[in-house]
Amino acid sequence: MHFSVITLFPEIFESPLAHSILKRAREKKLLSIDLVDLRRYATDRHRTTDDYPYGGGQGMVLKPEPLIDAIEDCRRRLQDPRVVLLSPRGRVFDQETAAATLAHKEIVLVCGRYEGVDERVMDYVDDTLSIGDYTLSGGEIPALAVIDTVARLVPGVLGNEQSAREESFTEGLLEYPQYTRPAEYRGMKVPEVLLSGDHEEIRRWRHRMSVETTMRRRPDLLAKAPGEAAGPRADVYVALLHYPVSDRRGDTVTSSITNLDIHDIARTCRTYGVAGFYVVNPVKTLQKLAARIIDHWERGYGGAYSGTRREALSRVRLCDTLDEAAAGVERERGTAPRLVATSARSVPGRELTTFGKMREMLIRDDVPCMILLGTGWGLADSVFARSDLVLEPIAGKDAYNHLSVRAASAIMLDRILGR
Repeated sequence: MHFSVITLFPEIFESPLAHSILKRAREKKLLSIDLVDLRRYATDRHRTTDDYPYGGGQGMVLKPEPLIDAIEDCRRRLQDPRVVLLSPRGRVFDQETAAATLAHKEIVLVCGRYEGVDERVMDYVDDTLSIGDYTLSGGEIPALAVIDTVARLVPGVLGNEQSAREESFTEGLLEYPQYTRPAEYRGMKVPEVLLSGDHEEIRRWRHRMSVETTMRRRPDLLAKAPGEAAGPRADVYVALLHYPVSDRRGDTVTSSITNLDIHDIARTCRTYGVAGFYVVNPVKTLQKLAARIIDHWERGYGGAYSGTRREALSRVRLCDTLDEAAAGVERERGTAPRLVATSARSVPGRELTTFGKMREMLIRDDVPCMILLGTGWGLADSVFARSDLVLEPIAGKDAYNHLSVRAASAIMLDRILGR
């Protein structure tokens, strides 16, 4: 891997490149770094590389002629380099970008300075990177960060290749806590699991701690982590309640089963990996109607017509009551599910659980959850009274909030279980 660094201050790089991993990588010929002094490309006797900005304003701007000449000289000397400008205007450099950089064996890093570079230089670079949302004096420190991060991924640079795979951000998560000897210091003990010798239990503990540390310190990373890295540990079930639900006057009633609700919510459940979809309605004639619909797609002509529809509808279970649905989950999983009520409005006297908190809970715990969807005018008060949690309403653009249960279920499951 070769880096050429175009900079006004090559001296900044001398000490970091002469120590530790970067030094050893260069000695083993796994990494080469060429420092290009930008002032060599200035043509006047004062070796001027910056000037005042057109239009007025504070500070100075790096001139186009020396920078473009330096970039073109690097392109002539190298085979097929990728030219990267380090600038606050660039996309954020992360572990994924570092891994993608390995595809390019030659990288030219252009270190910005002062108020930035003349915009005409942008026609001569391939990418622009930033290492964070803050202001530095120049691109030298970001260039060192890029070199160090990418170098660690070059085969042979680290003594233990497993180290690169287990570090923070490799799976989109922060690294688990690390301990070394002594086993106890000032009353603080190393977790017993790390002393057990049970490698599978240690692996599970480390993954769980990675997830918990990420939730606590960088919850934004969870949304970008691969599903298998930070996906829910707990099983999720959905129950569509036709009883007890409310009508527009607030009376408790039983609503009708509809073909569309069964089809669409079943497909949403299959898409997001829901373990089971219960349709709760005590009216036997309506249950028979639902059973005929399901049978058509599971065993009848519909199953041969659409295998994907059959796969979705195979998750549907019909039952009389919410108690029966919860008991079905308990039989499957060995523990009663948490009941999570939903509503289009705030529920008086109940604290609302955000979608983010719900997602964290599913990642952190292994207790199954059953999300309760209401038909008619929403779940009856008795359902809220017995529920363990109440999810926050879906907020749209304004106060209008009249989604169908099919649309609402899709939005909720995407926010809780989607990548």
